Amino acid sequence: MGWWFSFKSIFITAIGLLLMVVHLSASAEPFLKISQRPDGSSLYWSLEKPANKGKIGLFLMAQGSGCLPAIKNTTLQQAKEMAVDYAVLMVEKYGVTHTDSPEEQFKDCSQEYIANHTVEQRTLDVEQIVDELRGADWWNGKLVLFGGSEGGDLVARLAPRLNPDAAVVFSSGLGESFAQALKGLVPPHVAREVDVKLAYARANPKSAEIWGGNSMRWWADVADRVPVNDLLDSRAPVLLIQGAEDKSAPVSSGRAARDAYVSAGRCELTYWEYSGYDHFMTDTDGINHRGEVFERITGWIEDAVLNGAPGCISDTRKKK
Repeated sequence: MGWWFSFKSIFITAIGLLLMVVHLSASAEPFLKISQRPDGSSLYWSLEKPANKGKIGLFLMAQGSGCLPAIKNTTLQQAKEMAVDYAVLMVEKYGVTHTDSPEEQFKDCSQEYIANHTVEQRTLDVEQIVDELRGADWWNGKLVLFGGSEGGDLVARLAPRLNPDAAVVFSSGLGESFAQALKGLVPPHVAREVDVKLAYARANPKSAEIWGGNSMRWWADVADRVPVNDLLDSRAPVLLIQGAEDKSAPVSSGRAARDAYVSAGRCELTYWEYSGYDHFMTDTDGINHRGEVFERITGWIEDAVLNGAPGCISDTRKKK
């Protein structure tokens, strides 16, 4: 078992984000939908709209790694408290259905998922569903993107393609490529393999061979991409949230994303760094603050959608 669990717990995954059961206020059941990708495969997604709200905005929520369905992700259920006045969209990954219940969400995945899942494929899937929803009589045209861990990379890729009114990236770093950051995140015996494995992935970008819990196709897609560069191709207001003690998406990567905006003379980024918080917004005393952070995000989104980018970069470092 060894490095598998160690590795999977420290790169862009949301294992910990799946463990908290939350109590939510009553809301409508989501509509479960199935569309068809251009290759003929089934694309599963869900839409949950509040009752009696008239025209409303669309709020995409994107989880991190693994093949657990988004609609079963307890952190996304908690995050829906940020979107009570929006229609909440969740798009499942390639090879994931609404009814899947993997015992181990990094090992009990379908062959279809293993062979086809990449962040770029997720990006194309979300684009397709948003395009299908355009012109809906309930949608007022406003769009908010929210993603954590791997979902943050997805949000970065979507931002220049969908031109959202606000984008929130949670515990994702985004300022360094995976090839740059990976060796500092994994155990030494795994770090010695990194260059060889990533070179193999680059040479075999369609391979379903597994390393570190993902296919070579997945690794080839993420290895050299610096996600903040995608964000910089957008003019959307962006909120980047980073725990200073994050061992999965290191704080150095979050700061590098912030610095990229500064170097470009760009003013759309708000950066929140929480001293003493880890990947899951848990402090050094073991107390989780994700609910408090989500509450702050709600206020930021309201301001961004109403007023646009917040001026020049807001760099807020919070103590626990």
